[in-house]
This record gives sequence, C-alpha cells and structure tokens, in this order.
Amino acid sequence: MPLIAEYIWIDGTEPTSIARSKTRVIPQVPSLIKLDAFPVWVFDGSSTNQAPGHSSDRILKPVAFVPDPVRGKSAYLVMCEVFNPDGTAHKSNKRANLRAVMAAGAAAHEPWVAFEQEYTFFVGSRPLGFPAERRYPAAQGPYYCGVGADEVYGREVVEDHLAACLDAGIQLTGINAEVMPGQWEYQCGGPGVSPLEASDHLWLSRWLLYRVGEDHDISATLDPKPVPGDWNGAGMHTNFSTPAMRSEGGRAVIKATCDKIGQRVSEHLDVYGAGNEARLTGHHETCSYKEFRWGVADRTASIRIPLLVNEEGRGYLEDRRPAANADPYAVCTALLKTTFDMWG
Repeated sequence: MPLIAEYIWIDGTEPTSIARSKTRVIPQVPSLIKLDAFPVWVFDGSSTNQAPGHSSDRILKPVAFVPDPVRGKSAYLVMCEVFNPDGTAHKSNKRANLRAVMAAGAAAHEPWVAFEQEYTFFVGSRPLGFPAERRYPAAQGPYYCGVGADEVYGREVVEDHLAACLDAGIQLTGINAEVMPGQWEYQCGGPGVSPLEASDHLWLSRWLLYRVGEDHDISATLDPKPVPGDWNGAGMHTNFSTPAMRSEGGRAVIKATCDKIGQRVSEHLDVYGAGNEARLTGHHETCSYKEFRWGVADRTASIRIPLLVNEEGRGYLEDRRPAANADPYAVCTALLKTTFDMWG
C-alpha cells in the first residue's frame, strides 16, 4: 500500500496566515517511517501570497509528521516549512525564526510551552448557537463549561476533533466549552513540550479542526472578536516556563520574567494577532492593550500567575494577550527573545 502524505504549510496571507495543504502519494514505502520518507516538494506560491506569478514555485521541506487520523493506515500529516528557490527561508516562514532562536541558545534553557486555543464555530455567517430568528441568544453566563443542548453547541465536532488529535499523537491535554455560545477551547502542549513541538502540534491541531468541521458542515474561526458587543473574544493564552521557574525559588524568577516582558510590550503585541485590539479592551477577562500588568490569579491582567503556582512557589506564567489567530511560532519567538535577552 502506498504512503499518503498530507503536506501542510503556513501561507503568506496578511495580516493573518492560514494553513494550506495538498496530498502526495508516495509509492515506495520504507519499512520504518522517518522524516526522510517524505520528499521535498513544491507548490504554487502565487496562489498562497508567497510568490509572483512569473516565478511561482516555492519549496516545501518536511519538518515533522504524525499519523493521519482522517485517512488512517499508511497516511500521515506532514508539517512543512516554506523556502525560496535559493534555499533561504521564505519571509512567511516564522518557524525558521523560532528555530534560529532555539539554536542560538534558547533550547539550552529547556523552555516548556502550552497553548490554550480558543475558537468559535459558525454555520454560514451565523455563530453556532445564535438563533436565526433573532440576533443574539441569552447573555453570557451558563455557557462556560456548560452541559445540555440549551447551553453548548457543536460538541459533536469538538469530540471528533479531540479523538482525531489523540489518534494522531498530537499533544492535546483538555477541552472545554467557553463563555460565548459556540465558542470552545482546547489545550495543546505542556510539561516537557518544547516551543517548536508545541507550535507544530498547534498548527496540526488547527488543520484537523478545520478538516473535521468539513464533515459536519461547521466552520471554525480564530477571529479574536467574532461577535461585536458584550461577548467574549477568543484568545490563545500561552503558558511558558523555564527550569528556573519550575525549580525552588521559581516564583521570584517568574515575577522577574513578567517585568522583563513588560519592557517589550510593543514587540510582543506586534505578533500577538491581527485585530487583537478589539479583544484586548480591558473588559471580558482581558487587560487593555494600552497597558501592561501582571497579577496572581488575575484574569484581567496581561499575564496571570496561577494561584497554585504562587502558593507552591514555582511553575509557569500565562501570557493572556495572544489572540486566537496568533502564529504560535511568532509568539514563542517573542517570549524566548525577551526571557533570554536575545533582541538584536
């Protein structure tokens, strides 16, 4: 049986890149599947905002792979980086930037990363759970971690997505219904997961979210403010730690790191997602993008130190500013460069 590989990459759409993919059938299947089983490939960059039409070939280099839970046996999802014909990383290739920062010394510090990916389901132009006969459902309140057909919407897609990610070996650690109808969250990454692996897995999990949604005729959006007005936005809270944070005396290191991050606010917000100002208003469990502050157990702060982390005296910090549509490679790059003083 031939090998079926779904090559996945991040395109050059601005201001928010999206996942693209195409399928390759590989007739010669090695007995042991390793990364070199997936050849370098090309694609039409003029159709993905990554090349002009007169010189449109761009190169896909596989960098990670997992079993494809949709196609099953002998099929794989292959995460790729995009390169120019001269072998340089394409400007849209944010993973290359993260690789460079890791190679320049950040990897030696063994950082761990986890993402809390929020998203919102839509049916056509209507958020799932928003009645067709009137504009808005009942106000926020019962939907967060709710149960029952009158409080949660889209659970069938969420469960199928969870199963698909786990079957693929993607590092999902949990799911929950969020504050707005049709809004959900899953957690990706965690203890022992490097920034590169966590970011790869988040992009693969996003691709699977869209692909599973196809089977239910439901789409998912990462818009930071999918519905205007008195409704929660959607974020990608990023949990970050180093060995010094995780060790005895780590609480002081965490607080010092928060202070360092506060000195690089603009550099971080520049890569924390387009349209994030509509979400970071100072309302709906956010801190305004116009200010920076951190606090213990404070979900209205820019950075939250979880209560149990503060009590134990070590652990991690949660940067609550990244939007749902942020590129995890860029978010991790900013956190690493700030934490380890690597800005040029």
